[in-house]
Amino acid sequence: MTPKQKQAAIVLAICALVLIITIAVVSVIVSKAGKDKPQSGDSQPSSTTSGQMVENDFDASQYGDAVLGATDDAGKEYIDQTIFVGDSNTYRYYQYALLELDQVVAVEGLGIQNFTTDKSIYFKGDDTAYSIPDALPKMKPRRIIVMMGTNNADGSMSASDFVSNYRSGLEAIKAAYPYTDIIVSAVPPIPESHGSYPNMSMETINGFNEALAQMCADNGYKFLNISEILVGEDGYGKSQYFMDGDIHLKKDALTAIMDYARTHAYLGTEDRRPDTSNIPERRKTGSTGTATTTTPTPATSQEQKTYTAQYNVDKNVGGTLTSGDQKDKTNLSFKDLTSESSVSVTAVPASGYEFIKWSDGKTDATRTDKDFKQNVNVTAMFGAKLVVSIEQGSSGTAKVGDKLIFSASVSDKSIDKDTSVIWTLDGTQQRVGYSWAYTPDKEGTFTIKASVTVNGKTTSAEYKLTVEKGAVKPTGVTVNGGTSVSSSGGSATLTATVTPGDAEGTVSWSVTAGATLSATSGSSTTVTVPANDSTDAKTYTVTATIGDVSGTATITVQGKALQPMSVSIEGAASLTTGTTGTYKVVGAPAGSTITWSGAVTGNGESVNYTPAAAGQQTITVTVTKDGYTTGTASATVTVTDPPATSTTTPPASTASQPDTP
Repeated sequence: MTPKQKQAAIVLAICALVLIITIAVVSVIVSKAGKDKPQSGDSQPSSTTSGQMVENDFDASQYGDAVLGATDDAGKEYIDQTIFVGDSNTYRYYQYALLELDQVVAVEGLGIQNFTTDKSIYFKGDDTAYSIPDALPKMKPRRIIVMMGTNNADGSMSASDFVSNYRSGLEAIKAAYPYTDIIVSAVPPIPESHGSYPNMSMETINGFNEALAQMCADNGYKFLNISEILVGEDGYGKSQYFMDGDIHLKKDALTAIMDYARTHAYLGTEDRRPDTSNIPERRKTGSTGTATTTTPTPATSQEQKTYTAQYNVDKNVGGTLTSGDQKDKTNLSFKDLTSESSVSVTAVPASGYEFIKWSDGKTDATRTDKDFKQNVNVTAMFGAKLVVSIEQGSSGTAKVGDKLIFSASVSDKSIDKDTSVIWTLDGTQQRVGYSWAYTPDKEGTFTIKASVTVNGKTTSAEYKLTVEKGAVKPTGVTVNGGTSVSSSGGSATLTATVTPGDAEGTVSWSVTAGATLSATSGSSTTVTVPANDSTDAKTYTVTATIGDVSGTATITVQGKALQPMSVSIEGAASLTTGTTGTYKVVGAPAGSTITWSGAVTGNGESVNYTPAAAGQQTITVTVTKDGYTTGTASATVTVTDPPATSTTTPPASTASQPDTP
């Protein structure tokens, strides 16, 4: 071959070698990227930007006490005693520096079918690769929270197969270390925009979660329903918790899960661990240095000497980023940063928007990151500028006891005012809702606020209320001047005394029918009562009323005086037995009630008396009539037998008498 031919052959060989190396590198990159994505199944890809609602009929009450309910905050100690188990979303607790590696047992790209067989967990001073169930006994956890399933939500596994594999994994943990409390977390949701993982389906995830909750109820595990905080009204994961098009949880989402776990804690169990000593430290790789994880960001390797800092605008909407002479950017990237580097970035809201916070929770629009020990990847979050106002204005005056109603207006019509507006009085919460009714009970100046919090940022409207002394309510009224008048009637003046003396209002008067008042309102009135024709007294009640209280006094009209009554009995003073005598009352007024008693009884002006036996007999009469005293009289009748009748006695027969010797 000529020199030129040799040169051409060498060039061709080099080109071929470069092509082979390029293909190999691309294959490795694709392979590694695929580890963290769920395998695609044969099901139809779900739409990633459908804009449709996803129905979720999860009902916690169907699973007894398996679903953890709200509790008091169990505190940081609860999290410190918990080990988090799962796949790449769980591993991000460590990547985002939310937890130390000793609290994270997770494998990126892990599916539930490989939960008991994948050996990717390492410990310092130990070259053995452990599966998750085998690693946990070495770590001796007080409790674990298992969050698996994202890598199986591509339609390649049915809910029944998923929960069967899950149950096997938990049984393996219980067999290996029966001293830990097991909490099963719901499979995290995915956002509506998940174009990088098109086969993922919220319907599949919802089915998984229902099956998991039932499995927990059937097998005595606890279910942590993190969907309550991660799922939005559209049935998908809330977009602020995910990178656009991605399914992996941001730092804010993991922080929210930990906070939710603290306030939905599994409490009241005993620490059954035999001991907590000789627990080895975790490490990320095996003895060869082969990484067990494939997600490159954010890196936390202590071996790195330089780092990157990436700053983004959420969905590229609402504002821009500025750093030095770089302005109006939707993302900024800084490389080759060291522990001595410093980066300052400002989030600048666009017109009609406001800065809310950075994705790592920082709320200052300008942030300065320095002393780099790991990569930084944060997102500036903007929102439509929220305006809250109180419809009654900004200030006003009222009196003690006035009934006031305040109502709020919110510029963002998508906000539910009935559940989002918080009313406070001098800093103390009074009510949540669109409006608030308030009745001041003391004088002074008060600050009323209506506040709405969106994405951690609170917007308020303020109302200054000046409360003056209000109407003094009467607490009692006393009526003076009650008296008694003769039967001929008369009048009396009554006066009302109100307590307290400065109470507002006017006294009104009323009286029992038959009497009259000189005035029906005012502090006093004169009562006139008619004559009383009855001998019984008659009472008239006078009532003084002011506000809700009243008092009374009485005017008594005496009864008429009784006329004296004198009666006597007219009739024979003596009778013989068997004869009849008539006895009559004398002096009884007409219309009187006449009653006879004693030797003879009866009613009426006269009675007939026929004695049956001789002797002294008494006859009494009693006379009554209204307006008169009672009249009584008695008569004594001497009763004798009639004289004996004269008869002729025949002469006695002559008897012979014996002689006298």
